[in-house]
Amino acid sequence: MISFNSVGEVLEKLRKISDFVIIGDTVVDLLLKRKGTESDVDVFPTEISAIAEGEKYRELAEENNWDFGSTPIDTPRIVVPVEEGQLQVDIYDNIQDFFVPQEILNSAEDMKIGKFSFKVIKLEDYILLKANAYREEDEDELKGILYYIAEGKLKINNEYLEKHAELFEENADSIKQRLEDIGFKLS
Repeated sequence: MISFNSVGEVLEKLRKISDFVIIGDTVVDLLLKRKGTESDVDVFPTEISAIAEGEKYRELAEENNWDFGSTPIDTPRIVVPVEEGQLQVDIYDNIQDFFVPQEILNSAEDMKIGKFSFKVIKLEDYILLKANAYREEDEDELKGILYYIAEGKLKINNEYLEKHAELFEENADSIKQRLEDIGFKLS
């Protein structure tokens, strides 16, 4: 597990390139009050395009002796050695089938990660991103979230979930159907 102190320090260095919103399963780790993450950290820059200006991330990686590569959709990936191991940071952009509506980024809230504060999407929006992508692992993660909701460890606003599903325009109906099929109750 990579501690949130280490994650926060790495993300603070990344913020020198562009402010960003955390969009991945770090959201769930934070809401469950875990001390760190077993996963990578997914971020979405809000001031630059990760595609058009990806070279800036390569330069940052070189300056810090970090490994630089690409995500499966050819956006920047940085792998940072930290005390607990290797932290992978994937930097996303709206490209191919990957889509994060602007309203989701605008709805992000500040959360503390280590000593720093970062914008993090709401749990409902994370659920929608997973339902939109809907790979096998996404379905498993959504079922895990349902389990945490049933245990009372996580809470969601069903009205917000249904309203923000509409942000995915032509995919909205299939996202809602997928969520209902898994067991989410939409308002």
